Amino acid sequence: MFPFGRRAFRFELIPLFDAAKEAGVPVICSVRDLLVRKKDIRKTQWMHDTAREYLDAVLVHGDQKLFGFDRSFELADGIADLITYTGYVAPTLPSRPSNTGNGHRQGVLVSAGGGAVGADLIRLTIAARAHSRNYHDAKWDIVTGPHFPSAQFEMLNKDLADGVVLHRFLSDFRERMAGAAVSVSQAGYNTLMDVLATQTPAVMVPFAEGGESEQTERAEVLADEGVISLLDLDGLSAQSLAKQIDNARDPSGIKIDLDGAARTASIIAEKIKGQA
Repeated sequence: MFPFGRRAFRFELIPLFDAAKEAGVPVICSVRDLLVRKKDIRKTQWMHDTAREYLDAVLVHGDQKLFGFDRSFELADGIADLITYTGYVAPTLPSRPSNTGNGHRQGVLVSAGGGAVGADLIRLTIAARAHSRNYHDAKWDIVTGPHFPSAQFEMLNKDLADGVVLHRFLSDFRERMAGAAVSVSQAGYNTLMDVLATQTPAVMVPFAEGGESEQTERAEVLADEGVISLLDLDGLSAQSLAKQIDNARDPSGIKIDLDGAARTASIIAEKIKGQA
């Protein structure tokens, strides 16, 4: 992320950049497709100037066909010669999962990232099961994340209906998603990549508190492309969420570059060998 994020670590990273520059070692930034915008233009300018001074490449893990880095970094034109779009960094699956219908996929998988936020979404999703037309009898796996408060976890776990299972963590989360009929989650980068890679119908409620804009912006673009169903937690009810889950769209027709991991490795290898 640095210098487009992690600015608090500049006291140790800038000296490292200086040492790398003196030794002739290439310095490459790996950054997501969208940044959280800075209200202070001086910080944005500092990002630009630091990138211009030290970086040999900025690898943006996104697909320019969806949107460019300039969508969230207004000085992107000034470092355009450094930017390469790698495609999204998504998991590689052994084989493409079957799509919904005919019993190939079953149940609903609900997740809330690390669990530090997302409690309201989890409670609402648990309540939505009773209102679901298609999945009220299906198994619902609810993954709270390891940082979900213990007291709330225990309280929710006491009154769960049959067929609803609360988990802190699933080691086979991606495989579970590949077999789920619907995914319900926030719109974090990693979860969204899992959705795209497994082609799972998804309902997403982005985290947007404290000025966070990244999840909402990325999800809005993909919702416009018909890839996911996008909801706002404000005013959302169990009934309306259940309806969206029942009508979740199949994203199998998407054309988004998901080969970011291999492309990134190739670019870095070329830089090390001095071929780029």
